[in-house]
Amino acid sequence: TPRPGHADLAAAVKYGYGDIRPSLERASARETASRVAVGAVCRAFLKTFGITVGGYVANIGGHAAALGGIPFGERLRRARDSETQCPDPAAAERITAAIAKARSEGETLGGVIEVVAEGLPAGLGSHVNSDRRLDARLGQAVLSVPAIKGVALGDAFDNAGNVGTRANDAILPAPDGNLKRRSNACGGIEGGISNGQPVWLRAAMKPIPTTRKGQDTVDLATGRACLTCYERSDVCPVPRAVVVLEA
Repeated sequence: TPRPGHADLAAAVKYGYGDIRPSLERASARETASRVAVGAVCRAFLKTFGITVGGYVANIGGHAAALGGIPFGERLRRARDSETQCPDPAAAERITAAIAKARSEGETLGGVIEVVAEGLPAGLGSHVNSDRRLDARLGQAVLSVPAIKGVALGDAFDNAGNVGTRANDAILPAPDGNLKRRSNACGGIEGGISNGQPVWLRAAMKPIPTTRKGQDTVDLATGRACLTCYERSDVCPVPRAVVVLEA
């Protein structure tokens, strides 16, 4: 009984499995454990150069955190004090209640995670080769995490509704003779290259498809309509996905 939204059916068709268990297991986010382990080593190297990477929950189940005017560093500090990894205590309280409600109803919840890298130098990536563009490489890394279905660099989707002069980060002279920016709507990357500002992105994580409440599917052995069978699962893995995306 393949689950809608999971790799169960598509992978069984592609690889010719006689059972959906192989695709069910291999598509699990458990594979991200190795990424987190490697990411911890990379974080130690980056610290040598004063580069930090951190993430937090910005939204779960439609309950958005109020983050306007809060520096990234403060957001990360507050997130680590929250069970939901949300920097806004009021939103975290609503999220906790929403997760409890979803659990009681046999449902699951998704959300939005933000990740920021601070201290990066300008010049990482390339505008020349498509596979060396920093935004493209980050997009591939993030979208390869199970249940992540969307990525936005900076204010990408808001900028899509703006005119050009309001969607860019003005370049201004700084008192010390360097250059500074008025904003960071582009997420610290221009033309596939880091510009010296914090690189930050948003990732959308869908509600995972393994629900205690049955969903319409077909029994592949009989061809008859039925409901999905429940597999072990989380109700809302969004807070734990933060460390995966940091890695």
